[in-house]
Amino acid sequence: NNTNSNIKEGVTAIIYDEMHKPFFLVLKRRLGWEGWEFVKGTINTGETEVNAVKRKVIEETGLQKFKIVKKLEGATKEFTDPQNVLNVHSVYLIEASMNIPIQLPVGESAEHSTYLWTDAESALSKLTWENDKDLLMKVIEQLKTNS
Repeated sequence: NNTNSNIKEGVTAIIYDEMHKPFFLVLKRRLGWEGWEFVKGTINTGETEVNAVKRKVIEETGLQKFKIVKKLEGATKEFTDPQNVLNVHSVYLIEASMNIPIQLPVGESAEHSTYLWTDAESALSKLTWENDKDLLMKVIEQLKTNS
């Protein structure tokens, strides 16, 4: 379904736990660059967006139990990767429990070194990329309207 070979389609998952206030899961990147980000990844050939989201959440966090709340309509994340390819991500809101331990992949090829559940304010200051911050602001607004 990808007509332009110079575009890589992917998904970004914003995982939160709705406690008395929402806490967000951010991952500390170690592979390729250092900083904080959300779960994200490329959609494999023949894979649906939703299946890609499920796969990336499981691969990057080890969480087996989570709920896909919704796709953020009108929100995409675009960035150019080190190979100079434009990545376009659909963004999904995922609800999970902070009480379930996160299990990051380990080893040389592991993308992330650690994780943090943090409130919105702290997540905004930690996130490396402006486009992730923009997405988080949208999510915070939406969660306010829903509560």
